[in-house]
Amino acid sequence: MVKKEDNKIGLIGATSYIVGSIIGSGIFIAPKGIVEHAGSVGLSLIIWVFCALLNMITAIVSVNFSSRILTFGFLSGCLSICDRKTFQNYIELGTSIPESGADLAYIGYMGWTPIAFSLLWLSLLIQSSSSAAVLYLTFGKYIVQALDPVICFSPADADNASKLFGFGLLLFLTLTNMFSLNKFASRVQIISMCSKIFATLIIIGIGFFFIIFRGATSHYSSSQIMKGSDWKPGAIVLAIYQGNWAFGGFTTLNYGSEEIQIENFRKTLPRACLGGLVISAVIYVLVNISYFAILTPQEIIDSSAVATTFIQRTVGNGAAFAVPAVVGFLLIGTLNGDVFSWSRYMVAGSRRKMMPTCFSLIHVDNDSPRVSVFFHTFTSIIFAFLGDTDQLVDYLNVVGMLTTIFALAVLVIIKWRKMPVAADPVKYSIFWPILNIIIMIALLVIPIQQDPISSIIGFSMFLGGVGESGPCEKKSRMISVVYFVVKFIVNHTEFLGVIDRKLTHLCQILTWTVVDLGPEEKTHL
Repeated sequence: MVKKEDNKIGLIGATSYIVGSIIGSGIFIAPKGIVEHAGSVGLSLIIWVFCALLNMITAIVSVNFSSRILTFGFLSGCLSICDRKTFQNYIELGTSIPESGADLAYIGYMGWTPIAFSLLWLSLLIQSSSSAAVLYLTFGKYIVQALDPVICFSPADADNASKLFGFGLLLFLTLTNMFSLNKFASRVQIISMCSKIFATLIIIGIGFFFIIFRGATSHYSSSQIMKGSDWKPGAIVLAIYQGNWAFGGFTTLNYGSEEIQIENFRKTLPRACLGGLVISAVIYVLVNISYFAILTPQEIIDSSAVATTFIQRTVGNGAAFAVPAVVGFLLIGTLNGDVFSWSRYMVAGSRRKMMPTCFSLIHVDNDSPRVSVFFHTFTSIIFAFLGDTDQLVDYLNVVGMLTTIFALAVLVIIKWRKMPVAADPVKYSIFWPILNIIIMIALLVIPIQQDPISSIIGFSMFLGGVGESGPCEKKSRMISVVYFVVKFIVNHTEFLGVIDRKLTHLCQILTWTVVDLGPEEKTHL
């Protein structure tokens, strides 16, 4: 069963997933992370531009990789540490290995199965579900804040209403992603992208109006622009972390490379990735220029909602009440991209026998991975009731960086050994992935002295699944504690295979789906 072209997305839809995933609520609510560590207007803007360039280089390598290996599920852990440079590298990866699954596909291509297995389960069970739960609850809180002047919620009612609004959005996005991507979910993403661009243009327009016509340039004077800069390496690296996190959605398409129309795949992927990243970078820089024209660095740090403070200072309190509603609705695109990415990631893991077979089921008509979409929804709801999960996500920052390093190492090995990949991939110099790896290692090591506990726990989680490794090509020689324990249990427990087959058959009946084995072969069970 070959996926139908009319169910796949084109250039505009692909670009909307990049822009919609990158630009989230952070630019409106709390773009203060960089300012806290940089200390000044000038250094903050420099770091924003640096992070944009860094991510673009990463993306170029990524798309090259993806066009060489065409598969689902770019490793969720790539938390955009070197987003721009990483972006360039992921363009190359994406066109070299055009499979869904992103890092999972790239690391699996080299036969490093234990590493891929460890990263897959850490990402799916902790990172994806907890981060999604936080975003859905955040959406609900913003909607409740917007309604508060009309409906006076008690604290208990406000909490319950936030959950209900969040779960309502979750169910809506779940339904849209269970049908044709091109006809439903992609259109939601395009509308979200246009809304985000329009909202940011309002802030940019107001800011530049005050700069040009009201002379709001005092914060950009030679005596003020670099005042308070913190040039310590640790502070700069932490500021870069914050900036790279803001660009964290550029790898969305690598998770679902097979969802892009195959006819123009090698043109669409790099154009969508680079175009979406450039649009996002320009918007980020211009919005921050507008903020700094009106607000001081300390005012940005002290504000719990920067966009609200900005509107109050420029337009007045009358318009400020609308900001929470706008920010809430702008989260829809981010969450829709989240469902797209993680569901395809599960498909990629199931194809490689790292997850139950039922997660690789796709609908017979619209190619939607319905079981994976539903499972992501289910785990997100569970994590929404678990309380604070931010610390778990912090621990996975280390795992995310290690994932990116391994994925980039795959690209270096492919280029160095001239290994066979997909025809006509986007290619760049081997210098870029090597430079990217060096930067990633530096970003991984430098902050250890400032937050050693999180780093140690993150490394321990990774090593618990992987252990130690050695070079390999076709046959893995890596030692993975978790991987080999699970593999031994599965291989020596026949009833687990029976359960897997019966569960798959049941899911097929309930969701009208068939097993998706990969881009080369689609088989009915």
